[in-house]
Amino acid sequence: MNITCDQCKETFTASRIKRRSSLIHRKKGCALSCWECLSCYSSFSLNPMTMEQPIPKKTADEDGLRCPCNSCYGLLSYVDDSKPFWGCGECGTVWFSKADLFQSITNSIEKYPYRAKVYTKKGNNFHPVPLENEPENYEDVVAQEKTDSK
Repeated sequence: MNITCDQCKETFTASRIKRRSSLIHRKKGCALSCWECLSCYSSFSLNPMTMEQPIPKKTADEDGLRCPCNSCYGLLSYVDDSKPFWGCGECGTVWFSKADLFQSITNSIEKYPYRAKVYTKKGNNFHPVPLENEPENYEDVVAQEKTDSK
């Protein structure tokens, strides 16, 4: 399986582990899968169903929000597809409505109050804080959260 980096445009062959991970994402119906370029080490997302990069047609104020899922600290992107959604390229979770996304953020903050430091709330809307204003150890702390059993 050959993958082309969206940053440096180099093509590389996906490892056996990454191919398997992509197959698992496909079986679960995930809309995004996170990849790292073997040449420039940039991160980018692919749709595991098509193995193509989702191209956001418009941005949303919520772009760059931290993922509210347990043990995930990925950054969310708005994808203006035939059925628009917000998605996390790290864990593959998607939200098809802003209300559902904001409810997930609210639930995450209630469960883990330290997560509130990566969001600002204006009215009923959440916005990302600039990455440089996030707590230094945020990713390490989130990575230690227990995942919910499914």
